[in-house]
Amino acid sequence: MIKLEPKDKASADALFSESIVIDALGGVVRGEGGSKLTPYKAGVTAVNVTFASPHASFFQTIKAMYLLFTNVEGLDDKLCLIKTANDVHAAKKAKKLGILLGLQDGSSLDGDLTLLDILYRLGLRVMTLTYNEHNLLGDGCMELHDGGLTSFGKQVIREMNRLGIVLDLSHSSEKTTLDAMEVTTKPPIFSHSNPYELTPSPRCITDQQIKKAASLGGVIGVSVYSPMCYTDPNAQPTLGDFLDRVTYIVELVGIDHVGIGTDIFEDEDDNPILWRATTKRRYPEMVGNFERKNIYVKGFETHAEFPNVVYGLKDRGYSDCDIKKVLGGNFLGVLRDNFRESLS
Repeated sequence: MIKLEPKDKASADALFSESIVIDALGGVVRGEGGSKLTPYKAGVTAVNVTFASPHASFFQTIKAMYLLFTNVEGLDDKLCLIKTANDVHAAKKAKKLGILLGLQDGSSLDGDLTLLDILYRLGLRVMTLTYNEHNLLGDGCMELHDGGLTSFGKQVIREMNRLGIVLDLSHSSEKTTLDAMEVTTKPPIFSHSNPYELTPSPRCITDQQIKKAASLGGVIGVSVYSPMCYTDPNAQPTLGDFLDRVTYIVELVGIDHVGIGTDIFEDEDDNPILWRATTKRRYPEMVGNFERKNIYVKGFETHAEFPNVVYGLKDRGYSDCDIKKVLGGNFLGVLRDNFRESLS
C-alpha cells in the first residue's frame, strides 16, 4: 500500500475530490435489497453500467433497462442518467453518480439495425460489439478462429457513429477491433482491457490495438480484474501491477489515451460457488487460477479504494494535470467527441 505523509494525503484527497472521475466499466445499481452504491459513496462522477447481461435479446434488454430506470428514479437524490457530456459536469456539481447506460454485447440488436436507434432514444450510450464469442457483428476474443468484423458489424458501427453511441472494443477479437477501427469515424474505447505484453490473456490487447485506438483519439481503460493484471499467474496482483499497466500505456501512446475501467461489480451476488460454476467454468483460459475472493488487485478491490490510484500516481511522479486525465478527463473527451448535446 502507498504510504503518504498526512499533508500529501490531504493534497491527494483534494485532487480526487475536485476531479471528474469516470469508471469506464463497472458498478451495479439496485434500489431494492440495500445496494452498496460504492461508486457513489466513493465520489465517482460517472460509471458505464452494464444494465443487461451479455447475449441478452432485445426484449430482455429493454426489460433490464426499465429496471434500471426505476432504480435511478428511486435513488434520484444519489443517481442520474448521463445522456450528454454536459450531464457529466451536472452530475459532478450535484454530487450525484452519473449512470452511463452500456451494453457489453451487440447481440441485443437481434440482427436488426433499426433497434439501435430505439435503444439510443431510450438512453444507450456505450456498446461493445461482441462478448468473447462470435455473434452477427464479429468475432470475440475467445474464438479460436478470428474472422474479424462482419458486414452487419460495419453497419452497426456507422449507425453508432451517427447516433452518438461510444464504440467499445473490449471483449472482441484482435481482427474484429482492427477492422472496426478502419470503419469508425469517432474515437473508440477499450473500456476495460489491459496490455497483452504484460499479461498474456485472451482478454488483453496488443500494442497494435492500443496504438490504433490512440491514433483515432481513443482511450484504453485499465482494469483491476486480476486475470488481466497479474504478473505471476499464481498470485493476486497489487495496485502496483495496475499502475504498471497505466504507465505502460502512457509510455506507449501518451497520457491522453489511458483511463480506468475497473470491471468491479460489487453489488453482484458474492456467492463464490455460483461464480465458479459460471464464469470460471465457462472461461478457464481467461480466469486461470483466480477465485472470486482474489478477482481484483490488492489495494483496488472496491470503488472505495479509488483514491489509492491518486496516491500511487503521485508517488510515481505524475502531475496533478495528468492524474486528472487518467481519473476521467480522457474518457470525458471521448464522450464529448461522440455524444450529441441534445436528443433532437
